[in-house]
Amino acid sequence: MEYLTTSQKLQITLDIVQKLRAFEGPHGPVNLFNDEYSFVQELKKIFKEYIKSDKQFKGTLEFKEIGKFIEYRLPIMNTKQPLFVIRM
Repeated sequence: MEYLTTSQKLQITLDIVQKLRAFEGPHGPVNLFNDEYSFVQELKKIFKEYIKSDKQFKGTLEFKEIGKFIEYRLPIMNTKQPLFVIRM
């Protein structure tokens, strides 16, 4: 088992950000990585800590504007896949 490098962790976070910026909503693409949304500042903080640390980050964020929760898992080992989902 190998630990993820800083570069690999950065790529994981950038992939999530890219998907949030082009989220396909019912009426077309929506930028969910917008500072106006309640979870974005906390997510940015989590991403910064994750990239710099050697620990797994796992938890939920409340997406207050739509009454849903975001579940995330950011791994430190290359044998685990990241998870980032909005639970309906």
